Amino acid sequence: MKTLIKYIFIFFILCSCHPEKFPGKAIRVKNNSAERIYYWYSKSYDVYHFPEIILPIEKPVLISSCDANNIELASGYDPDWVEIYSQLPEGKFSIYFFDELATTQEEWDDIRFNHMVLRKDITFEELKNNDYIIYYP
Repeated sequence: MKTLIKYIFIFFILCSCHPEKFPGKAIRVKNNSAERIYYWYSKSYDVYHFPEIILPIEKPVLISSCDANNIELASGYDPDWVEIYSQLPEGKFSIYFFDELATTQEEWDDIRFNHMVLRKDITFEELKNNDYIIYYP
């Protein structure tokens, strides 16, 4: 009986969730290369996105990665992309890809100064058309 009540309770919780409360779809990074890649994007949407093309001076705390020929979740589960894109200076979301993980500030400086980065700038339409997948390369 307790199990039945628990399932009924879970059912009502799930039915009470409205799609408008979850306006976005998580972005994923698809690595089409034979090597692990590393990537970063600014969650302060008004900086480090197109047309600004420089990386931050300080090494980011979190740099994500994706195994070779794999796909990884790259954002939260329900971001409001309309709101996010309204904050982007030119309406383009920028994501930066690296071949190597910078673990120190010196390695980060090397990446910055030697342009060891691939940047992709994605419009909202491109993101939707690609089913919220960002492809590398």
